[in-house]
Amino acid sequence: MADWERQRMRHANEPAQGSDLPGSERPGVPMETTPRPLVPTVHWRDPEPQPPDRRVTRRRELQKLTPVFSTALPPRGISGMLRRAAYRIPETRAQHFLTLMLADRVDVLEHRLARLLKVVTLLPLGTAAAVLIVAKLLPRR
Repeated sequence: MADWERQRMRHANEPAQGSDLPGSERPGVPMETTPRPLVPTVHWRDPEPQPPDRRVTRRRELQKLTPVFSTALPPRGISGMLRRAAYRIPETRAQHFLTLMLADRVDVLEHRLARLLKVVTLLPLGTAAAVLIVAKLLPRR
């Protein structure tokens, strides 16, 4: 005898509860129906789509863009090129996700290098300003 059969026989005399109840007696039956709009809307079924942007990447499997998408951080630099290459690969391939992860790592490196470049360019100015301030504060002989 299978384990599930033994379990069914052991609990056969217990009353059914929750999702084991017949559909008409289940506590969540009103919530399990498909939602209906409160006010009938005739003028539209789908929201008005956002105008497309050339820089937005999308999956190959999508026929068109979703109604709303983000254009706040368009892909740029080497990481953007990697993302565009990743979205040309089907989502069913591991290479797609590995390329996206690589693009994330490259994006972090790009931002760190940009921050370092700012520090390197501003450091001599800050050092010169500090030397001038110290020179003014020191008494002259």
